Parts: sequence; structure tokens; C-alpha cells
Amino acid sequence: MFKYIKFEDVKVTGTTLTFRGNDEDVKVNSFDVNVVSISADDESKIDELIASQPAEINCVEITQSEFKELVKNSAQLNRIRQVVKNKIAKKYDLADEIAMSKKEGDEKEEYLEYVDDCLQLGYGLKLDIGY
Repeated sequence: MFKYIKFEDVKVTGTTLTFRGNDEDVKVNSFDVNVVSISADDESKIDELIASQPAEINCVEITQSEFKELVKNSAQLNRIRQVVKNKIAKKYDLADEIAMSKKEGDEKEEYLEYVDDCLQLGYGLKLDIGY
């Protein structure tokens, strides 16, 4: 199960209060925007972690749709996109990909299957972070 939290970093003397946490029961995925996705098998563990955050950072639970909108251009998602691009490029350079768009038959089918496998890797990585 996932929950999504939007928060505010707050600077106080000598430090910045921000969303913190991670233990063996709860996984926190942080982003370069003030949003986290939190996953755990036990929802009460997530709720405990949220309740333990400093009140000053103003944690607000948001929907998955709101989360997706806030992180769609994040460095984390861009890294996943780059992983997919790099995996495709290991087998097919840009010229090969352009040529494949014009081909028919087994060679094109093999290419499309490979690209689909690469995309599935990306989808899996996104699922892991609650996207």
C-alpha cells in the first residue's frame, strides 16, 4: 500500500526540518520536490511515521493523481526514463530505430518486443516508487 504526502521544508536555527523516515517496515521514496511516497504492508506503520513528523512541516496527504502531477518532471522519474533509453540504445542506436519504423516482418517484431521489455522495466521501476 502507498500513501503520498506533500510537505514544506522549514528552516530553523542550524538545520532544516523535512520529512524523514525509513525503517524495515516502511519505505519512504523522496523526490526533488516536497513530496514523498510511502509504502508498507501495514497501513498503521505508515500512519505512525506520518504522525511522527515535525508539525512545522505541515504534512498533507494527497491523492496518487496529485502525486503524479507533482513528480512528473522530477529528477527521479527522469532517471527512470534515462534507464529505459539507455537499455534500448545498448541494442539499437537512433539510426537503427528510425530504420525499424520502416521495416516489416520478424526483424521489426523483435525490435518492438525488445522496446516493450525496456518499457516494462521502466513501468516496474515507477511502480516501486508509487507512480
